[in-house]
Amino acid sequence: MTKDNLSKQEQTEFLRDGFVILRDVIPLDFVEQARELIVSGMSMTERRILPPRELATHPNVIRLFNETCLAEIMRNSMGPYPEVISCQIAVTPARNQLYGRPSPHVDGSWSGPIPSERDEIDPVVGRPLDAERYFGRNDEKRGMNDGLLWQDPDKRISLGSYTALVGVALNEQLEPGNGQFAVLKGMHEEVEKSFRMQRDTGSVIGPEGTGWPRLRASDEDGRVHLNGLPEAVRARMANDAEKASEIKGWPWKELTPVCLAAGDAVIALHSCPHTATPNLGPNPRMNLYFRIRRLRENNPFEGSRKVGHGVSDHPDRGYFGQYLDYPESYDAWQTSIDKLCDHWSEWDFTREPKKINR
Repeated sequence: MTKDNLSKQEQTEFLRDGFVILRDVIPLDFVEQARELIVSGMSMTERRILPPRELATHPNVIRLFNETCLAEIMRNSMGPYPEVISCQIAVTPARNQLYGRPSPHVDGSWSGPIPSERDEIDPVVGRPLDAERYFGRNDEKRGMNDGLLWQDPDKRISLGSYTALVGVALNEQLEPGNGQFAVLKGMHEEVEKSFRMQRDTGSVIGPEGTGWPRLRASDEDGRVHLNGLPEAVRARMANDAEKASEIKGWPWKELTPVCLAAGDAVIALHSCPHTATPNLGPNPRMNLYFRIRRLRENNPFEGSRKVGHGVSDHPDRGYFGQYLDYPESYDAWQTSIDKLCDHWSEWDFTREPKKINR
């Protein structure tokens, strides 16, 4: 029988951990054809954040979601969603160190050039003291990852959001250290608590809000980096790492590697912090990622191609940063804040009895 839903065990794991692995859910001929396209159309020796558009939207690539059981699993476990029209193609070349260490984060932040020294940033909100130089006169600069500094004109929310990240492996990644997608297991609830704290204190939601400086100086050498996590999450991450058991070939104790074979998939809640990891192996690590957001019935732009559903992590705005003309009756930003502060509200399986495959 074709799998069309999460099993009871998978639901339990998803609720507990913030992610769940689905084994052998993508036909291998789909995997092979997508892999061949990507190998012929992208470099396997350099890492790109944004792949060529013609590959990210190619029918033989996006069908790994649209024409497989993943589409029905998401519809039955989460609910309706707009058509997926694109994806992220994520290749980590062989022997690629990713600047030496992983960077766990919650998706939706801006990424771009930043100051390098501690004394160049405000330590509380994490803005450069010379913000115009890095962010533009009105914080209008688009990031290298197509991210945006603010989601709304009133600067209430600084983080784009969606419901779930669905990843598909195009090659074997079963041995730890081979560039695995990795997560902060179980940290989704701590992230939600941080969003609620920001909301309840009248703060900006996301980076530059209470307890979440946008830029942060390293405790080790004072160098500045983009900060993808609230401080409460970062503190718990350090504490959990002290208690974690060793995994052979895996030097990052705070992270759980998602070890996949070709044709396996992973579903991760948006609020489950994740990261790419260095690839210490001899072959490129090749994944596809689909960013899925539960349909918002009162949103007039649901299904609009300008939003870039499937790839965008900021679907309240157009993919290229354009503001959308919402009616007065629909507050896109407050709706996203409400969902960030109640992430399971977007999942049908948490509220209604469903038919479960066993």
